[in-house]
Amino acid sequence: MPLTETGRGTGAAVAVDLVNSWDEYADPPELLGARFLRRWLAWHGFEQAAREVADEDVPHARGLRARLTGVFDAPSETRAVALLNELVAELGTPPRLERVGGGWRIRSWPDEAEGLDAAVAFAAVGLQETIQAVGFERLGRCDGAPCRCVYVDRTRNRTRRYCCQWCANRVAQARHRERKRSPRRG
Repeated sequence: MPLTETGRGTGAAVAVDLVNSWDEYADPPELLGARFLRRWLAWHGFEQAAREVADEDVPHARGLRARLTGVFDAPSETRAVALLNELVAELGTPPRLERVGGGWRIRSWPDEAEGLDAAVAFAAVGLQETIQAVGFERLGRCDGAPCRCVYVDRTRNRTRRYCCQWCANRVAQARHRERKRSPRRG
């Protein structure tokens, strides 16, 4: 699974990419190791944290990934929000204003020097903002079995069903082949 291009560096994209570090199409499906963590952190702008990643961080990262996965798999919006609130309470910091470019933003995650926890707190806050802005139903799992990757549906008409174009094409091709094999009725 390639790292998210749309929304790169946003909290929701950071979360999606960490959850998608388990890829049914990879052999083995577990992608999350120190090398992946460094690439993932650097990709989303956490360069300092990426330089400090060690093999000892991998089990902690897998635990955090499981917690973010639980948000996407939550049976209700209320449960997803509760999971995110727990994660932010554990890893986050009191909100504060910080200068970004020519404006201000509210920051409620630790400084990048905190490493992996800072990125995951940022991801959790990003998912909270996503749920607030567009709703829990915009968090989804790919319909292209056996793929289990997650996504945030940014379509206007809420029609996204696949994590990427590759899965959408793969399912469409399989359906096309099935139609060609089926005897015509009518």
